[in-house]
Amino acid sequence: MPMTPIIIGLGNGVNQCSRYYVSVERQLLKPELNSFLPAFKVLFGAYFVFNLEYNSALAATLEYVQRDLLLINPESGSKTGKGPKKGVNVCPRVITFLKRFSAFPFVPQT
Repeated sequence: MPMTPIIIGLGNGVNQCSRYYVSVERQLLKPELNSFLPAFKVLFGAYFVFNLEYNSALAATLEYVQRDLLLINPESGSKTGKGPKKGVNVCPRVITFLKRFSAFPFVPQT
């Protein structure tokens, strides 16, 4: 099991989990969660509560989720662990993606 925060799902398949656990440094944070969304919230909270950096392989994805989906935009610093620590330090790949994504026309399904 990795040291970084992870979600562990128990069930018959990825889409059929009935219980979820969150592990940080190989320790379970909560005994049991009944759905993915609370586990996801606990996972992200763990990065901030324990002041952890994102795993480098997932850093751009996690920073996108943090800044665009969860709207967590600290005034300074970054969980990616790269670059200078002054001002807002956002992964350049996240900035590029957000610019391109926001320019894409959104047509809601009816």
